[in-house]
Parts: sequence; C-alpha cells; structure tokens
Amino acid sequence: MMIKLVQKVTEFYLSSRDFNGIPFANLYKQMGLVEEQFKEQILVGIKNREIDLIYEEPNPHIKPFPAPSVEKQIQKLESIEVDKSIHKAEEDAETFGSGEIKFSWTVDTIGCCVYPSPELLRKIVDWRKYRSRPFTLRLAMGEWQLRPYFFEAGILAIYRNDPRYRYHTDDITGSLSAHSEELLNFSDQIFIKHFGFGFDENGNRVVAVLLTDLAELTPQHQQIWEAKMLGGYYKYKLHPDFRKSILGDFYDGNSIFSAFIEEIKIINEMAMKINNLNLFKKTFEYGDKPENFGFLILPTQREFEQFAQTLDRMLSDNLNPDFFASEIEQGDLSDTEELKKIGTIRKLEIWIRKSFRFPNTKPRDEMLKIIRDIRSLRSKPSHSYTENEWRATFLDEQKKLMERAYRAVRTLRLILTNHPKARAVEIPEWLQQGQIRTF
Repeated sequence: MMIKLVQKVTEFYLSSRDFNGIPFANLYKQMGLVEEQFKEQILVGIKNREIDLIYEEPNPHIKPFPAPSVEKQIQKLESIEVDKSIHKAEEDAETFGSGEIKFSWTVDTIGCCVYPSPELLRKIVDWRKYRSRPFTLRLAMGEWQLRPYFFEAGILAIYRNDPRYRYHTDDITGSLSAHSEELLNFSDQIFIKHFGFGFDENGNRVVAVLLTDLAELTPQHQQIWEAKMLGGYYKYKLHPDFRKSILGDFYDGNSIFSAFIEEIKIINEMAMKINNLNLFKKTFEYGDKPENFGFLILPTQREFEQFAQTLDRMLSDNLNPDFFASEIEQGDLSDTEELKKIGTIRKLEIWIRKSFRFPNTKPRDEMLKIIRDIRSLRSKPSHSYTENEWRATFLDEQKKLMERAYRAVRTLRLILTNHPKARAVEIPEWLQQGQIRTF
C-alpha cells in the first residue's frame, strides 16, 4: 500500500499541467484507508523522503518555495483531522442546477497537497523526456516554482531589438511577449509574464526570471536562455523591489527613469498654469517610454550613444519653442542674436533669467550646463565615426549621466514651483520623499 500511495502522488505530479500536488483529501479518498492508517503511510513517506506536504499560502496546489522541514511537515500532519474536515466540507457544499443537472461545490478546508520529494524524483524521472526543455526538467525534478535563475543582461536584447516582440520594463520588473505572431515561427512565440533584475558581487545588473516562467518557454527558447544562464547561484541577489513583487507586495520605490518621466509631466502641468502651453512637446508614460530609455542591457559604445541621443530627444529636443514665443521679447536678446534662430536651450535660459530671481544661481547654471552637456554628447556620434566597443565602464558612465539628467529636470521643476501660478500643482509623495531607485 505504501508503494501505491507514492505512485499516485508521483503520477499526479508528473501528469499535471503545472506539476501540481494532489490534494490531501483526494489522495485519502483514493487510497481507501481508515484515517489512522492513511496518516501513518504519509508519515513514513515524509520520513523516508519520498513525499512532501505543501500547505503554506498562497497556493498549496503549486510548490512556490522549498518544502517545509520534516519536523514542520509532521506537525502539520498531526494537526489534520481528515474525516472531520471532509464531512464539514460536504455539509457546507453549495448545490447548483436543477432536475437531473446538479453539481456541488465544496471548499477544501484542509489546505494541503502532497508532492513527490526531490530526492525521489531525481531517482525516477527520465531526463530524456525533457532533453529539449531544461527548465521544465528542473520542475519535473521537484524544484520550486518561484526559484529565480540569473542570466546575462544581454539576453533581453534579442527581444527588445526585434519589433515582433513586446518588450516592457519599468527597470525593476518587466514582461516579454510575441507581438506579431504571424511573422514568427511557432517556436518563437514566447511569453514571459514576469522578469526582473538582480546584481552580481560587483553590483552589476543581471536578469532574473522565475523557474515557472522559464518552463513555459518553447523548447528552442529554453535552450537559448540556458546558454545565457549564470552559474554560482550564491553570487547573485535579487533587486529588493523585484523580491517584493514575487511575494505579492507592492514596491514603494520607482526607478530614476520613471522619476525623470514624472518630472517632465509635472513640469508641463506647471507650464500650462503659467502660460497655457506645454514646456515640453511630449510627455511619456511608463508603458510607452522610449525603447533605449533604461539601464543599459549591453555595455557597448553604441548602446551608450543611443541612450545619450534618446535622453537629448526627451530633454532639449523636446522643449517647445512656442512656449517661449510670447515670453521672450526681441529686446531680451543681444544685438547679434535673432529670436527665431537661437536654440531652445538658450530660449529656456533667457526665460528663466527673466522670470525668476535667484539668491543662488549655481543650481540654475548647473541645470543648463547639464542640458548642454547632453546635447553635446548626442552631437558627437553624428560628426565622427567610431567602432563599437564593449566596455564595462559604460554602465557606470550611464548611471552618472542619468543622475545628472534627473538632477536637471528636478531643478527645473523646483524653479517653476516658485511661480505663483504653479504652486497649486501637486507633487507625488514618492517624488517629494525621494523614493527613487538609482540601481
């Protein structure tokens, strides 16, 4: 009978769609034993490391985390009153339908499922059935569904650079899916509901994906991801906000890129109050931010230059010349300057100098210098040819550049706050409190 119980548990697990555990009450009914005998066989199976009890929230029907210790499983087993729980569930069952078509809905009050142990599965699973699906094999071998695996960040470039895929990230979590299925082979039609980021020992970003999502990939893409998998699990740690999202909690921070986008939106709200015109021609939402506006996936010169170009398009290129038309008079310019010919950065400078008084001009001057520096960075690639280069220092250079860019838009927002008409614009609490992730 003991062999029969283990077989039922194992067959249910390996034949289920998501490697589910068999509900405790269902297994009890199938075995046809009295409660004492049944629990005795479960106890032997636990002690012999053939089966595990999963009973913790949120869902015992999948194995989200490693099984509790043997001692805790035994304590749980001793607390279960099988017959009493089944009888109560049947008494509380709701019946639907009428006539000959009736069915009952019962609620499992035991909240426990039985799984084959990893020790057992490693002995009996035929790995050849999963040869082309390395991550599905890991689930078949009893690994927990929410285990994160770490990968080179460059793996994301395959999908981000291909317009046939939807690639979305807020720089903390993200998702991947096929966008144009008719243009993709069936084997390339993939979906990753939830990926995130982690860090190596040096603080460099890596990609983190949960095993349950990796196992849903097609065989071809499972092999692609396995090729980019990083060894040495202990060397990596999850981004703290990604960890919260795995546990079903909301993270209270936003990335510096999200903060930059929010500042531009607030600046436009203030500008509308001041002059009935937007200061920036375009604002952005987290879901449709520019493709290259985020942490570098590849530490290459080309990626860094594309980021600098994107940053300038969102900043100085995005300034609305119409905003300044009624605010700057010809007399505000020197004799050698013409209003229609000067750039938007210069117009911004003239308008700010005219409209606001500064006890300390250093923040204002630094803001304008940053905007001009970003414009200068963008113009370099268009006037010279340089070969692409892979250099880890680009990651740090981008981080410093983004921190400067954010400081510039934040300073601009703080300057506009001093205008009487703009003071009524509300600033999100997270932005005021600086709940911003720079990593």
